[in-house]
Amino acid sequence: MSEDARSSAHAAPDDLVAIVGAPNVGKSVVFNALADSYVDVSNYPGTTVETTLARMDGYTLTDTPGAYGISSFNEEERVTRDIVYDADRVINVVDATHLDRDLFLTLQLLDMGIPTVVALNMMDEARAEGIEVDVDELEETLGVPVVPTVAVDRTGLDDLEARIDEAAAPESTAVDSYFEALPDDVQASRREKTLLVEADPKTAERVADRAPSQADGGVPQYVDSGFREEVYSNRRDRVRDIVDAVKSIGDATGSSWGRFLSDLMLKPLTGTPIAIGLLGLIYYLIGDLVAQGVVGFMEGVVFGEYYNPFVEAWVGGLLPEAAWAAPVEYILLNGNLGLLNVTMQYIFGVLLPLIVAFYLVIGTLEDSGVLPRLAVLTDRGLSRIGLNGRAIVPMIVGVGCTTMAVITTRMVGSRRDRIIATGLLGIAIPCSGQLGIILGLIASLGLVWWFGYFGVLLVVLGVVGLFLDRTMPGESEGLVAELPRMRVPRVRNIVRKTTSRTKMFMKEALPLFAATAVAISAMDYVGILANIQAAMRPLTTAVGMPADFGRVLILGLIRRDFAAAGMTDLALGPGQLFVGLVIVTLFVPCILAMMMISKERNLKAGTATWIGSWIVAFAVGGVLALVMGL
Repeated sequence: MSEDARSSAHAAPDDLVAIVGAPNVGKSVVFNALADSYVDVSNYPGTTVETTLARMDGYTLTDTPGAYGISSFNEEERVTRDIVYDADRVINVVDATHLDRDLFLTLQLLDMGIPTVVALNMMDEARAEGIEVDVDELEETLGVPVVPTVAVDRTGLDDLEARIDEAAAPESTAVDSYFEALPDDVQASRREKTLLVEADPKTAERVADRAPSQADGGVPQYVDSGFREEVYSNRRDRVRDIVDAVKSIGDATGSSWGRFLSDLMLKPLTGTPIAIGLLGLIYYLIGDLVAQGVVGFMEGVVFGEYYNPFVEAWVGGLLPEAAWAAPVEYILLNGNLGLLNVTMQYIFGVLLPLIVAFYLVIGTLEDSGVLPRLAVLTDRGLSRIGLNGRAIVPMIVGVGCTTMAVITTRMVGSRRDRIIATGLLGIAIPCSGQLGIILGLIASLGLVWWFGYFGVLLVVLGVVGLFLDRTMPGESEGLVAELPRMRVPRVRNIVRKTTSRTKMFMKEALPLFAATAVAISAMDYVGILANIQAAMRPLTTAVGMPADFGRVLILGLIRRDFAAAGMTDLALGPGQLFVGLVIVTLFVPCILAMMMISKERNLKAGTATWIGSWIVAFAVGGVLALVMGL
């Protein structure tokens, strides 16, 4: 499609409309409000950044990651740039309280000649802070439609949707003089030329791939990289001029409670106890109230007393008395990972309540502005093991459910940090179902053993984290997070985000878990799992455990809490019980968590986590057995 066609005042059927803006400006709220129905949620090709496609009346709507500009400085910017290249028009969401920050991206879009409509969001918060924006003047200055909105209340969103057809790309000459530095025969669109003079390396590769002869054996520079600062400086000057013309400051009418609470959370003396209290509350809600109470009710009553007896009777009456029916019945109804009983119980009785609880909690923390402050508070400690403060959430959720926690590593940052966080989750973080049984067993040994157990886990967490940090290529991504304002969370917004995110997860999880259940049940039926138990006997003996301990570990491959429960059937002394509990904690995550690790990272990372957890579990168990003389 030509740029002239893209600039047409009327949308063609299925025009691609991209929602672009900085982090925390309300893009997801605008997207959810405009979308008629979800089409697809997936990682952008070649990245771990999620994007969402949806249908909207006459358009295909896509979101983009939060980015302050379109370039190659991080993965989010790279994904945003590639989506914008293909977009027919853009909805640029701008925070009315941060015009001086957000209009840089607006002007970059206009310099690139992209038909744009501006959603001037958070107008209620601007008024509360005494900020007045002359919307008409801003629209005239930019030359594109500007629609004031309060997305969380749907204020202005109908007007925004109505004006998408008016998206404009006014002539901008701010960067044209730099185009003269480009070769005369360069084959590039205005969008590409703008980023070429900003010395974007991926755009240079894109243009060179189109005309390999220009590359001369490599990627051409095209222009002096020093032009970037000139272009950026000029654009910042234009932003200041616009802001001076359209923005005025009056008396603030909003409450100061948010600023007061924010100050408390960011000071180490007061922030640390607040953070500990919040972490405890998150664990109580997800790891105790839901993972124990709600999940316990679902497993014990809904599935144990009603669903499982019904489906077992139904399948038993449906299958004939034939030789071929026996393996089918086993795959469907076996007590380890039957497709119709245990698997459905795990997905809908265990994972679904945890997922809903997690997204409700995270949505509340996001909307209130607490989450980025929690990340800042925990950043220093986590940086010692190669992570940043954003990793605190997966660590907490991991105590509730490792499978769910692996998904939450999407918020951590760089690919390197996500791999480290996933490795720690897979090796050193016990899930709540397992932990509840373990604490019950270890309580019989006394308080000293209880402290010893958690002391071992903390040491392993630190050592594994340091090892991964030292051996993983690259450097950890520092915590760079602009703190949004503290605000009262909107229930409607939280519920909507929770619903859409839960649907996305279930869409991904159901086929994955079903396939895993069928494969494991088939292996169990033909005796492969029994052979694995026999092969593990030398290992179990080496750590001072009886031969039956291998059966416990096989159960742990299926579900971690199965392994912990299996310990109750063994006749063990205090030392053996302690060593056994440490090993089943450090042993591989359940098969469903392993499948999710392989999906979220890749098969190589999943395999490395699987092998690493075996090594760590038996190495630590062997050292403890040696110390205790087992």
